[in-house]
Amino acid sequence: MNAEKQAAEVLRQAEANLRELVSMAASAGDYAGVVKIAAWAKAVGDMVKEVPARAVSASAGVGAPVAKDQSRTPKSAKVSKSGKGPSVEYPRFLRQDDQLVRIAWSKREKKEYRHKAPYAVLQALIKVMSELGKDGRVFATDDFLPIHDSDGNEVPSYQAYVGIALLKHTSLLDQHGRQGYSIPRLAEFADTVAALWQKIPSK
Repeated sequence: MNAEKQAAEVLRQAEANLRELVSMAASAGDYAGVVKIAAWAKAVGDMVKEVPARAVSASAGVGAPVAKDQSRTPKSAKVSKSGKGPSVEYPRFLRQDDQLVRIAWSKREKKEYRHKAPYAVLQALIKVMSELGKDGRVFATDDFLPIHDSDGNEVPSYQAYVGIALLKHTSLLDQHGRQGYSIPRLAEFADTVAALWQKIPSK
């Protein structure tokens, strides 16, 4: 194994270890740690994406990039509203009663915008994703959207994407370009999300 290939494997292992720590932090209720470690995991993952295909081991796991356009996955943005003050990290998430609130930045409008989704929507997502993501399978939004609430009513797509955004932001869900998503730690998926929900800052 040449040096470049060894380096790629080191990065890949580091990313896997960081993702495991994300789950541990979420289970312990350390939301700040989840967000920070997830950002580190994503940074290492971005480094792995830059490694030429010839340096990627054929034994790479589910978390490995599977499409060249994976780099199109939206990244967190730092925006200074005044141009002078400290940067603000987007997206951000809050818990308002039983609502998950996603706060993002509109480049076109140059201001914050918010989308909300009931916790029940997040629970519905976890249930259907857990089924589709068995055995490390990659699944697309077309495979599970639209979802329905407990009364059988169709959930607006923007609410589903609020939940998806949280799962991606905390590295509990991997995106593989246009091919879809996979769950890196399926066994702990539901419990980790439940623990995470309890520790999201409330408004």
